Amino acid sequence: MKSARMERYSRRTQVLAHDRHRRELLVVVSGCLEISSMSANGRKYVNALLGPGQVAPLVRLLEDVPLAYDYHAHEDSVIVHLPSDAVIAVLDAEPVLWRDVAKLGLQRQRLSIVLLQNQMLNSIHGRVAATLMSLVHFYGGQGPGTAEDAEGPLVRLSQNDLAAMLGLSRQTINKELGRLVEEGAIDMRYKRIRIVDADRLARIAAGT
Repeated sequence: MKSARMERYSRRTQVLAHDRHRRELLVVVSGCLEISSMSANGRKYVNALLGPGQVAPLVRLLEDVPLAYDYHAHEDSVIVHLPSDAVIAVLDAEPVLWRDVAKLGLQRQRLSIVLLQNQMLNSIHGRVAATLMSLVHFYGGQGPGTAEDAEGPLVRLSQNDLAAMLGLSRQTINKELGRLVEEGAIDMRYKRIRIVDADRLARIAAGT
């Protein structure tokens, strides 16, 4: 806590803009952190959206690891910055704490492999469903409970953002989201997607 600092970021503001390679962990207190990269020709790829309670990037606990992504506030956000060296000192002082870091890293790896498998083997419809399921895990339902939350997990993102995550056109995303609405898996509002039947969405993601 002595080394940590809390920053407030407006929507779309880049985090670590002045030193993108600074070795810090980013803890989302409120809002949403976007992890993304941009190709040389200006094409954007969104890797993940992290909601309150999530931390990234664990890889910054390692030294001399190339960092492929940038971080932006997906909406107005409060982020706590934790210097990696200070975190490592705490973990080394109580080695049992490394177990939880390892478990979190393995969970992230598993999810990445599942998403990669879906990208390679699943239908477009299944890929969209699987991506929404992953967003619920990382983003939806992480904040304080409200009456609105009781209606089902809510993911705040535009169709353009979802298209950037899947490498698909906005027109294709619009069509596939419409199918999911017809199938009773989701409900859509302006820049908001609510999961109304998680079991059905999971079956679609699995192709069953």
